[in-house]
Amino acid sequence: MTLLRRLEEAADALAAMALAIPGATPRPMPDWLARAEQAGTLRRPIAWRNTVVTTPALRRLHVEYFAIEGEIAVLHACAFPHLHEALPIYGFDVIAGQDRATGCFLDLSPTVPGADPLIEAWADGLAPMRGGLGAARVLPEWTAIFSRHVLAVRPSDALAFDRGIELGRAALEHLVAAPAARRCDRGAMAAAQTRYIEGQCRNDRTRRMLAGCIGADLADAFIAECLFPPVPVPADVA
Repeated sequence: MTLLRRLEEAADALAAMALAIPGATPRPMPDWLARAEQAGTLRRPIAWRNTVVTTPALRRLHVEYFAIEGEIAVLHACAFPHLHEALPIYGFDVIAGQDRATGCFLDLSPTVPGADPLIEAWADGLAPMRGGLGAARVLPEWTAIFSRHVLAVRPSDALAFDRGIELGRAALEHLVAAPAARRCDRGAMAAAQTRYIEGQCRNDRTRRMLAGCIGADLADAFIAECLFPPVPVPADVA
């Protein structure tokens, strides 16, 4: 089985996991591939699926699978907590070609001080598993939004690829299992999530790849409406 196919299966499994979280509610999403076809902007044959859910702790959990057939595939997952929940932001990305993976990125990113113990507990569990995953990836300046524990590697082989997938799943489990009623200031959480989104939107590689497949206008719409939509304004600071 090629890495592309294995990554597709991993993306489907993570989407199924999101849907199975107790209390998860699927959120209706446009069929972005169909929109590109209807707009006449589809330039490459692609596979594209997006699953978005809301859970009791997470206002938005998005799992995406995007692939240029026979060339490259991307698994992207990101979870933002409700504004009153003192939780970190979950981010997980894996990029693979036909025969090798080029990147595995995983973090529970800082938000408010009340989320820090959960990040540290996750990092303690991750520490003994980092060895053998692959060469470290150099991160650009915009990734200052991540924690100091961020995992950013080029998987060394198929085993490292599989271990990276498992670590991504386990990190989401760790977040979902966090104790309830970890209350925080809504304004501070909204500001932290906005900083994270602004940082992610500085990653022009995502936009360039999308625009090359579906056109610049639809790529911008997807980023703004589905990939990293604006943070809701908390009622108590509106």
